Order: sequence, then structure tokens, then C-alpha cells
Amino acid sequence: MLHKNTLLCAGLGAVFLFAQVPLASAAVVTSMKPLGFIAAAIADGVTDTQVLLPDGASEHDYSLRPSDVKRLQNADLVVWIGPEMEAFMDRSTQSIAANKKVTIAELEGVKPLLMTGADDDDDHD
Repeated sequence: MLHKNTLLCAGLGAVFLFAQVPLASAAVVTSMKPLGFIAAAIADGVTDTQVLLPDGASEHDYSLRPSDVKRLQNADLVVWIGPEMEAFMDRSTQSIAANKKVTIAELEGVKPLLMTGADDDDDHD
């Protein structure tokens, strides 16, 4: 877990360092609060960070409001996990330029956790 967090922070830091927009006017929009915390810590005092998913909402069944879509379109950087986790953002992020979004699931070195257990046949007596 620590390795994934380090990789995530390094990836976000690289995006901020090599972004083509002036950092003083950048606006970062993240899909959910944990990503918002990480982005805000990296961009502390440099840029505004906003989280799309409201408190208490589930990323599995949330629907974007028109104001959310507008924030995504106006953002200088969008950070999200990917369509497997946040299907509500899939269509809206397709129109965002590749240099203006970070899809965590597509970063090199990030591997999904596989769900196992339903088909396991253990010989416990």
C-alpha cells in the first residue's frame, strides 16, 4: 500500500512539475476525496483543488450534475482512478485532452487488486 501511495504521489508531482499551464492559475479537479487529499498536499499553496464526489455519495452510482461537467471541462488537470472504479466519469473524461488528465489505473506500475475467493476450493477440515 505504501508503494502505491508513493507511486501515486510521484506521478501527481510529475504532472504538476511538467504541466504546460502556469501553476499559479491551475485548477485541479479530483474524482473522490482521497485523491483530493493527495493532490491538495502536493499543490499546497499553489493551486485550488476541488473534489467532484460529494460527502456520503458512492462512486459506483453517482451521476454527474451539469455543474460537475463544467468543472471537468474548465479544469487544468483532472485526476481520477479510472472507469472500472468511477463509471460516472468515463464519458466526460473522454473529451478531456490527455495532457490535462491523470488516470491512475493507467499509470505504469499500478496494478489492480484481483478479487478472489468465490471460486477457491480450500481443503479445510
